[in-house]
Amino acid sequence: MKEHKSTAITLDAWAVLAWLQGEPAAAAVKNLLEWAEGNEKAKHALAGLLSGLDTPPHLFLNLVNLGEVYYILGRRQGASEAKEVIEAIKSGPVNLVEATEEVVMAAAAIKMKHALSYADAFAAATARLKNASLLTGDPELKSLEEVPILWIGDRESK
Repeated sequence: MKEHKSTAITLDAWAVLAWLQGEPAAAAVKNLLEWAEGNEKAKHALAGLLSGLDTPPHLFLNLVNLGEVYYILGRRQGASEAKEVIEAIKSGPVNLVEATEEVVMAAAAIKMKHALSYADAFAAATARLKNASLLTGDPELKSLEEVPILWIGDRESK
């Protein structure tokens, strides 16, 4: 994996859901969110993932991916609980990115080249347009070449 030097990181729905559901990758996402809020202890826990990064990252999440999180949580836990979680995400350190025409066309161009979901293409397009790395463990995104990937999935499948 390349050394991460960008201070910008885009989260995809996979990363957000891993964090919310307490999956193995949750600790990395939690530490990233805490470091973005200024917690220096969280920075040290991310040393292996973010070697070379000394300042807290700027975090991004496309609204399409936030919608993906909402519908998945809503189906599993109900719309009311999902809405509460979405409001908490919106009030946190993550900057939401709208699906502007520029983002939509960039996502469509990525989708043309790769076998991935359209929502995943929005995450990749957002990362590209924000000059950010993409934080994910989604196997569909593993070989994406358009943006640097910060892989938090199963290390053995790398």
